[in-house]
Amino acid sequence: MTRDCVPTDNHYPMTYLHIRGTLSENMVYRPRPGRETNGPGRRSEGDSAYQLVLLDSHARVLVSVAPEVNPRGCGSATDPLRFGVRGAIALHPDATAYELRRGEIRLHGAAIPYAPPSLAAPRCHTNATGLTLRWEHCAPAEGAHNSIPMGAAAYTMRRGATSTGMTYSIVAAMENGRRITLARNLTEPAHTLDLSVMPVPGKGKVFLVANDGVRSSEVEAADIHVPPRPPTVHILAPVHGTQVAFGETVSVLGCLLDMGGQPIAPETVSWSLDGERIASGTLITVLAGLAPGTHLLTLWVEGGGMDRVEESLSLEVAEPDADYHAWAELMTDKQHPGLSEMSR
Repeated sequence: MTRDCVPTDNHYPMTYLHIRGTLSENMVYRPRPGRETNGPGRRSEGDSAYQLVLLDSHARVLVSVAPEVNPRGCGSATDPLRFGVRGAIALHPDATAYELRRGEIRLHGAAIPYAPPSLAAPRCHTNATGLTLRWEHCAPAEGAHNSIPMGAAAYTMRRGATSTGMTYSIVAAMENGRRITLARNLTEPAHTLDLSVMPVPGKGKVFLVANDGVRSSEVEAADIHVPPRPPTVHILAPVHGTQVAFGETVSVLGCLLDMGGQPIAPETVSWSLDGERIASGTLITVLAGLAPGTHLLTLWVEGGGMDRVEESLSLEVAEPDADYHAWAELMTDKQHPGLSEMSR
């Protein structure tokens, strides 16, 4: 192995490039901004028909992995197929470019800047619902790589040269280990965050991430503390103002979501009709034998130190028609024949 294929520093930090993009069925690839992290993240089995490779300045393959290539959406019979491509590859210190390949076909290639972008800590201003970050635009790393000959095509690479320009993202790293992207692909050096809509409660840190299209850097911006919010309840069926025929049985369906919009167990929910509880601990029930007129259906939840949260709707039950009255009179005659004689 030649010297330029091995790290010159035994303490070179291991980082990973995360490559993302969309591939159409005619093999046209559209990249998304990549990112660089200290770990590979979620590892999963890739598609062996594709290769994500790192190249050195002599076009030699340094590292190769199989990326994930998964269908994106169902679509119709006339829509073109699209596939989401994602892969994490350990960054070699001598890597000057990466390529996405399918067999011998090169689908995409891009230069890898010599170093991640240099990013200074942003200024932070808090407000009633969140905070505003302001920062200085950072420049990609400077310097020059050798060009990489690739047959008829060549990458003429300059350290820091990218095709997508500099973009910024804001992420929150919560104490529970969850990492949440709050804003992505920002081009202006300022952004306001509304922490009242954060999907996870607790303490955490906000980071500003600069991305040059392939590599990224991040700096800590602020500490945050997101208070818990009560869950939300929703009546999915019936809808408000539903017209119900007399004698019709109505199926009722509700939904209980936590502050992040995820379903949670319904043990604490209750249903009421016209102020009277009709069911508890379930999101599914039925309404039968409804009297004519307007009724108020309510789904509510309370307990655990939180205020009551509810949603209500009204439904209208029609008056019985002439056929029903005739049937009711006939049934009365059959069950109580003497009553019919007395009425005459």
